[in-house]
Amino acid sequence: MQIPNIDTGGPAIDNWRSVFQDSFPSLDKYTLIYKDLHQHPELPCQESRTAAVVAGHLQSLGFRVQSNIGGHGVVGILSNGEGKTVLLRSELDALPIAEDTGLPYASKVKQVDLDGITKPVMHGCGHDMHMACLLGAADLLQRVQDFWSGTLVCVFQPNEERLLGAQAMIDDGLFSKIPMPDIVLGQHAVPTRAGTIGTRPGRVLAFLDSLAVRVYGKGTHSSTPELGIDPILMASCIISRLQMVVAREIDFREPCTITCGYFHAGTDASIIPEFADFKVDIRSFDQNIQNTAVKAVSRIIEGECRAANSPKPPRISTSAHCPPIDNDAEATGKFACALQRFYKDDEPGKVVEMDLDITADDFVLLGHPPGEKPIPYVYWNFGVIPRDEYDQAAKDGRIQDLPSNHNPKFAPEIEPSLRAGIEGLAIASVTFFGKS
Repeated sequence: MQIPNIDTGGPAIDNWRSVFQDSFPSLDKYTLIYKDLHQHPELPCQESRTAAVVAGHLQSLGFRVQSNIGGHGVVGILSNGEGKTVLLRSELDALPIAEDTGLPYASKVKQVDLDGITKPVMHGCGHDMHMACLLGAADLLQRVQDFWSGTLVCVFQPNEERLLGAQAMIDDGLFSKIPMPDIVLGQHAVPTRAGTIGTRPGRVLAFLDSLAVRVYGKGTHSSTPELGIDPILMASCIISRLQMVVAREIDFREPCTITCGYFHAGTDASIIPEFADFKVDIRSFDQNIQNTAVKAVSRIIEGECRAANSPKPPRISTSAHCPPIDNDAEATGKFACALQRFYKDDEPGKVVEMDLDITADDFVLLGHPPGEKPIPYVYWNFGVIPRDEYDQAAKDGRIQDLPSNHNPKFAPEIEPSLRAGIEGLAIASVTFFGKS
């Protein structure tokens, strides 16, 4: 077979479809890996089994493997002559969610989280699919290494759900342990039609500031509330009032969300406790809007505590901060062109425009190695919602009712999602390695 010219947009890039088809790894094999990872999810900072599965598989493919980077982070390197260095990234961790999919391979796992509380665990964000796809892409690329030249770096990142894992790997010397990448690539499973791939240049994901808050009261018996100061009522007033920030302090043309997803206080109905804890996520696409919202949230928390006569100021700490993801326009254009050419004979609608998403991902930090110039990166989505379900929901006008990421019913359709995820990573890789 003729070795393809992998300059993006070059006529021979169409030949990669034949190259991949002739060497594509067994989807049954990677389906089993996916199901195993799905059945054995692990919470952030506890991904030891998951990391061992990933590392072992990379070693079996002939990659040079390094483990325990920034926690349970794993890196696999495949050196294949002179050329560009391409970094592909997946995540390892799962979520504290009780799975409710009814799947025969559903998770029944429980773990003690870092706060000492036993919680159910589920791969409710698609990281199990991400890992299976990256392992499959690594397999495919090593099978066709006669057709490309360069260095492939596969990064499996821990602790993404808390948006702390990428920085932990960087702080642990990630960029001194690998060749400096020329391009950083990543993808995410989303609740769109299974098998589709979505790209978008420029900004695709948002700013995030996650605040951990403790407000203080004065404990007493619930029958004598006048003798105490109720931190539960205080926190409830704060959380309700925070919703006014977007409605009254943010330009209606600027997307912004302020959400409380965690609230904990007290031990018994008869006791007004000493404090209440809650967590707030603030998300937007604009730096000025983000600054305005963060300041407003802190101002309201402090003001409500004073109004409630709290015995001491609230404790407000930033548990996570994440900048937005801004895809490199030129690199994204090359990748989108490669996808269109690769799938030109496929069903219409295979390659779509990626929606702007107000979520966040610390993938962006991998494009900013300390002391080095920024590395261009491309981040894209691939759909995983069962095709029949999605098509019927689209017909009925209820796409918003389909289970999304972080939902206990989130259940990707393994095929064609798995193939699309493997192909997307492989297509992107050969696009940026350069000529063979």
